[in-house]
Amino acid sequence: MRGPTPILAMIFALGVAGVAQASEFVVVASTDPAIARGRSVAAGATLPLGVGKTVMVIDTSGQITRLTGGAGGVTLPRRQLSAANSDRVAVLKMLVAQPRLKRSGPSAKPCPEVDLTAFEGIVTTAQVDGCLTRARAAFEAYVARASAP
Repeated sequence: MRGPTPILAMIFALGVAGVAQASEFVVVASTDPAIARGRSVAAGATLPLGVGKTVMVIDTSGQITRLTGGAGGVTLPRRQLSAANSDRVAVLKMLVAQPRLKRSGPSAKPCPEVDLTAFEGIVTTAQVDGCLTRARAAFEAYVARASAP
């Protein structure tokens, strides 16, 4: 019998490539005004963070990392997660963005009954029309807990 077919080999290669893809981070706080909140940064990238300045980033799994700048800036960690979820990055960016003026009435959908102290609950709530304000408040509390000494 012959070896694996080319189609099976391609499926395997695509699966391995998906696992090795780097995750993305979103800046949630920075003491350096040149590094804006909401900025998207790839894993392994170097940020030009000044000496003694700090930045806090969150990845798509909800892990918050605090980094301190040095002479050459700071390099974000490399993560071996499943393929970075671009939808999840978009939700993170919504959570850290400045709130806009609300132009419509209240949503017909109620906010989900989830644990808003958990990252997954925050993300779930943020995706429901009319619940972003509630999710942002929970997200700020989540970040504050993670940044406490």
